[in-house]
This record gives sequence, C-alpha cells and structure tokens, in this order.
Amino acid sequence: MSSLLSSFACCFWWFLLGILLGWLLNKLLCKCCCKSSCNTQSTTQGSTAAPAKMADVPAAPVAKAAEAPKASAPKTEAPKTTVIDIAAAKKAGFALKNANDLTIIEGIGPKINELFNDNGIKTFTQLAASTVPQMRAILDKGGSRFRIANPGTWAQQAALAAENKWEELKKLQDKLSGGVKK
Repeated sequence: MSSLLSSFACCFWWFLLGILLGWLLNKLLCKCCCKSSCNTQSTTQGSTAAPAKMADVPAAPVAKAAEAPKASAPKTEAPKTTVIDIAAAKKAGFALKNANDLTIIEGIGPKINELFNDNGIKTFTQLAASTVPQMRAILDKGGSRFRIANPGTWAQQAALAAENKWEELKKLQDKLSGGVKK
C-alpha cells in the first residue's frame, strides 16, 4: 500500500510540472504567433468586404501603405486643427493624460487605446479619418473581447476633439452610453 502511495505522489508532481510547462509554452507561443493568427482570423471571419481588405493593408509594401491614407483622406472630413488645447479640454471637464489621449472618446478604454496605438492610430485626427469598417478590423485583430465595442461614433467624437470643440463633444457624449446613442 505504501509503495502505491509513493508512486502516486511521484506521478502527481510530474503531472503538475507538465501542466506548468504546458501553460508557459502556451503563453510564449501566443506572444510570438498572435499577430499571424489574428490576421488569418479577421480574414476568415470577415462578413463584409471592408475588414478583409483592411487585413491585407499591413502586408502591403511601405510605399503603397503610405499612399492609402492619402487616397482615403478626402472621403472623410479631416479636422483642420492638429494642436490640442489641453486647458480648454480640462475646463470642459475632460481629464486628458496627454494631447492625444483616445480614452476620452466615449467607448474607448485603455486597452482599445493601446490596440489603436499599436495599429498606427495615435491621434484624434487619425481616428477621425478612420472609417467604421477600418476600426472594426482593428478591433477584430485584437480578439474576441473587443467585439462588444461599437465604433459608430468614435470618428465623430475624435473630430470634435481634434478641432478643440470640447463643449460640443461633452454635449454629444451626454447623449451616448458606451459610445452608442441612447
């Protein structure tokens, strides 16, 4: 009986070691391979044509990627002002951490802000020039936890912030709940 218990104890510790090593390998592989699996995930799940096209844009050469925003900029209303008046924003009740803190947009939290920054959208002007399908493609690349986010009003809010129309932005956000009109 005692030899049975000692062999069980030995197997138990090997089992725990195997679980720990498997977990660590999973973490490492997810960090290394996340970008490639996210790109294939967004192209296979794409129910509209726009997210699939957005997934192809990062794979394009740098010269072609630089031409794409120029071609899409005239289609959207780009804000004229690029200098953010932090004092006016604070006066209107916004707590900006920096001049382009996307978290003041209703519906964007720290994780979505980080996701957008990682995908090249770092300013209110860039966010305002983005279309809903482009933002949705970035959210899809981030994973399933971002599917609940609704970027329908983010460009409009970002345009008001980029133009330093803080009072108008505050009035708009009062009508929103999580970035969606009530």
